[in-house]
Order: sequence, then C-alpha cells, then structure tokens
Amino acid sequence: MQLSLFPLFPLITTILADGASILAAISSITNDTLALNDTVASWSGDLLGALPILTQATTLLSTINSGTRTASSSANLTDLETIGVAQATITLVTDVQSTLNTIVAAEPKFATLLVAPVIELNLLEEKAATDKFSAAVISKVPAAFQGAAATIVAPVDTAFTNAIAAYKGVF
Repeated sequence: MQLSLFPLFPLITTILADGASILAAISSITNDTLALNDTVASWSGDLLGALPILTQATTLLSTINSGTRTASSSANLTDLETIGVAQATITLVTDVQSTLNTIVAAEPKFATLLVAPVIELNLLEEKAATDKFSAAVISKVPAAFQGAAATIVAPVDTAFTNAIAAYKGVF
C-alpha cells in the first residue's frame, strides 16, 4: 500500500497560511499607518491638503477592519507563528504611537480648518477597530502567551486615549 502525501498539501498550506495571513494584515496596517503619518507630518495646514489625510485615515480604518476579518477567520497560531506576529506587532505599536503623536501635534491645524471633530470621530472609529483587531489576533495566540500579547498592544490603547483627549472638546 502506497501512502500519498499529496492530499495533505492543501491542508498543510491552509494551516501555515494563517500565521502568514495575520502577518500580511499587520504589514498592510503598518504600511497604511506610516503613509498617514508621513502625510500628516508634511501637511502645511491647508484645506486641500487635509483631503488626502481624511482619505488615508479612511483607508487605514478599512485595512484594520479587513485585518480583523482575516485574524478572526484564521486558525490558532503556533508558537513559532506567535513569535513572528509578536515581532511585527511591536513594530506596529511603535508606528501607531508615532502616527498618533503626529496627529496630536497637527491638532491646531485641524482646529483652524474646523475639521478637528472629524479627526476626533475618525480616531474613535480607529480605536474601536484597533481594539477588535487586537482582540481577534490575541484570541489566536496560544493561551500561555495571551497575557504577553495583551501587554504588547496595551501602549496603543494609551496612545489612542491621549490622541482622542487632544481633540475632545475642541469645538
């Protein structure tokens, strides 16, 4: 009797793709976060320049929501996949903190254009989406590492809280 491994390849590929798909989602979120940071940082404060910022913020929100769907539909991560996801997440956390600091620094420009409430609303939506994404990814991490995973993403919550506070009550 000959045993063929060929029928197992699709199953193996699907299992191995889950960590890779979460990493791809994190990479996409990182790329959109960095693009938003660069645009806000280089923005002169004019109304026309605010439009790409709003567009990129909307794109980022969509990417986060897509990442949540990816993570939610993925299988549980292996220990090795967890390490890769943790490393990518640490980078993402730093990029998110930097971007939120840039957005806080730009608050006077947004306030001058009377669009600060739109930015506050977007920050609230992005925070809610980020919380869902983090929860979806953490739920796929082995139980022994879930506490560490929550600790890794905790600074994002603080950064969002500070950014939202900077925009709260501007008008």
